[in-house]
Amino acid sequence: MAGSVTISYVSHDTVKYVEWTWTSDGSGDVSGTDTKTLSGVVLRWATNPSATAPTNNYDIVVNDDDGIDIAAGGLANRNTSSSEQVLTGGDAKDGAAFMGKLSLVVSNAGDSKIGTLRMYYR
Repeated sequence: MAGSVTISYVSHDTVKYVEWTWTSDGSGDVSGTDTKTLSGVVLRWATNPSATAPTNNYDIVVNDDDGIDIAAGGLANRNTSSSEQVLTGGDAKDGAAFMGKLSLVVSNAGDSKIGTLRMYYR
């Protein structure tokens, strides 16, 4: 699994986000690991297909250092033409707490497709 991933980190006063912009390989897959160690609680996930949209029902997981999907399966079956979001409770009770380098894995996206995932957290 390869493809390519560009990772951006943005910090505001109370909310931060990580943005993964990805391009799938010939198998429709992408994988990449953050270069920074991050920690926090997830508030929201947002997926955005590009003009070169992924295949309908493509899947994303974001694994922590323990190999656990901190989106808890919520990023499965993404839409090919619409931006979508997954909301979390945003606290330790409802949002996923994480610490470490996160790994993005995209599958079933189609050959050379492009998309963006943002994880908002505090």
